[in-house]
Amino acid sequence: MAKNKMPIKMISRSFAAVVIVASLVGCTKKKMRYESASMEPAIKSGEVIYVDLKAYSGVGPIRWDVVVFESPVGGGGHWASRVVGLPGETIDIRSGNVVIDGKEETLPPRLSIGGYKLPKGDLASSAPGPVSFPFKIPAGSYFVLGDNVGNALDSRYWGGLDDAKILGKVPGK
Repeated sequence: MAKNKMPIKMISRSFAAVVIVASLVGCTKKKMRYESASMEPAIKSGEVIYVDLKAYSGVGPIRWDVVVFESPVGGGGHWASRVVGLPGETIDIRSGNVVIDGKEETLPPRLSIGGYKLPKGDLASSAPGPVSFPFKIPAGSYFVLGDNVGNALDSRYWGGLDDAKILGKVPGK
């Protein structure tokens, strides 16, 4: 009789271990639908994305990461943008080019900085207004841009993104 209970006990423990591991893995990723054209073509409006919530445990984002963050201008919601400038750097946007600490950066193919205008609508009205360039990124903050700069409300309008607002990274973008 004791022999028959042993396999059941092992199966129960194995099942419990699988459930615990699956729960832990599930806690590190968040599935969400991104409802904005600000990151097109990398993230299409309405696309389901996965956010790695543990990507920045103990470290900060690196240049060109796509991050998801809490709205910095109120109104709630989660936004996504590409990290362009890091804490302490001075960023400038000149003639469609990004200049960081006096050095022109080669942009990823998906990101092109041309002429830009403040987006229209309620979100734009809550932005404090265009920042002055060159812009010194405060400690603990990042300068982020939407890939679709003509349709993005980003650091050009509200300044540095506080690292406490960053939820995670969108891998592969």
